[in-house]
Amino acid sequence: PTVTSAAAPDLFFSEYVEGSGDSKALEIFNGTGADVDLDAGGYHVQMHFNGAAGAALRIDLTGTVADGDVFVLAHSSAAAAVLAQADQTAGGGWFNGDDAVVLKRGSSTLDVIGKLGSDPGAQWGSGLASTADNTLRRKAGIACGDPNGVDAFDPAVEWDGFANNTFGGLGSHTVAADAQCARPAPTADLQIFDIQGAGHPSPYDGVLVTGVPGVVTAVRAGGALNGGFWMAAPEPDGEDATSDGIFVFTGANPDTEPGDLVVVDGGATEFRPFFED
Repeated sequence: PTVTSAAAPDLFFSEYVEGSGDSKALEIFNGTGADVDLDAGGYHVQMHFNGAAGAALRIDLTGTVADGDVFVLAHSSAAAAVLAQADQTAGGGWFNGDDAVVLKRGSSTLDVIGKLGSDPGAQWGSGLASTADNTLRRKAGIACGDPNGVDAFDPAVEWDGFANNTFGGLGSHTVAADAQCARPAPTADLQIFDIQGAGHPSPYDGVLVTGVPGVVTAVRAGGALNGGFWMAAPEPDGEDATSDGIFVFTGANPDTEPGDLVVVDGGATEFRPFFED
């Protein structure tokens, strides 16, 4: 099943610039039909470095994006041509070709470039349609973001690639009149033992799942790299081959306690926490 709409349900990335040095930028398009207040909506960008499931950098977005307009977030040390289009700048260490980038509204994921928890080596994709040392522009037929950050990512499917230090497209974006927003609908009404499955890998690996109930059994205050909690199925299935428990990675110290009854939405994936010596 798919969810289809001609209008964008929310903001999404329309251009990605991974230029020389710090000439890096992210363009965000508003095709929702109304102006969007970034501050009020809690919109922010997260960057996940070197295959980390947790975000190492968060940039809160400020200002308003008019309907049909774009918002350009650029590195503060980018080339002059990039800064000329910037609506907001930020410093620090930004993404390289092997780092995932996420657009969020509050706790809701709106769009992901890359695959969370996965290090592709140098880049996702190949040739100009890759995330290393290239500019990517969203195809005109794409009308919404891809919120599933744990599925396979091939830039060529939804992005056109351009050579290193191509900045001429920043500042505007066009969506085709017949563009559609079609995404696989999240898989609902699953239990923990369904997600775990009888084999080592999950049968739902790389799939968005929603409405999974559980009872919190333990909490790990591990911050962005390891934070989360364990939960168990309220009613076990009685099968020895399927686990009734699962770890929920939150990317922050969770606001839960053992004994809490929770309902979880998220991406199912094989998660390996990062430990410090």
